[in-house]
Amino acid sequence: MSERRQELIGKALDYMVAHGVAGLTLRPLAGAIGTSARLLVYHFGSKDGLITAVMDEVRARTQRSFAEAVAKPGKGAAKGAMHALWAWAIHPRNVGYMRLLFEVQVLAIRDPATYGHYLEGTSDSWLALIEASLPPSRGSRAVATLCTAVVDGLLLEYLSTGDGRRTTRALKLFGRLMTDGPRDGGSSGRRPETGRIGTSGGAGRPERGRK
Repeated sequence: MSERRQELIGKALDYMVAHGVAGLTLRPLAGAIGTSARLLVYHFGSKDGLITAVMDEVRARTQRSFAEAVAKPGKGAAKGAMHALWAWAIHPRNVGYMRLLFEVQVLAIRDPATYGHYLEGTSDSWLALIEASLPPSRGSRAVATLCTAVVDGLLLEYLSTGDGRRTTRALKLFGRLMTDGPRDGGSSGRRPETGRIGTSGGAGRPERGRK
């Protein structure tokens, strides 16, 4: 990939984090990032090609950061993997990426003919990454699916409400259930912890447009 193309992807990503994808047109985007619509078409072929390149970059960045977090000592199990992903996802500099990923996912459900191809391989690549962090077992793909679904649901709740404390407590509770199993009909038997998981962005409303 040429240095100029990679630079344009980075600038376009910043623009999409700030403005979203729905209704995106090349001319305003090009003006905002200091280029022309003609040059964007030259490098990416079309608006769809540019969005695809940007979404590939978002996926690469998020999965690379997640893999690095999971590789740290003590992060090699389902509970640790989920906590590592959560801490990264709700950090103020990464919330914009999460918002963009969810926006495109919803657009793909609504209009798969236009947006569906942006998500091709995304689910499988995330499942493979999370499964690789789990102890080998016949049910590891199902466990990875469950972990992914829980994190996705809590992230959507966090992005909708900005309540980092409540959603983080819910994730910790799920982690304990994964490790210890339910007690007393599903209660852990003790009050969930209220602290944040290694991030300055665990409480409060996400900061728009920050990376």
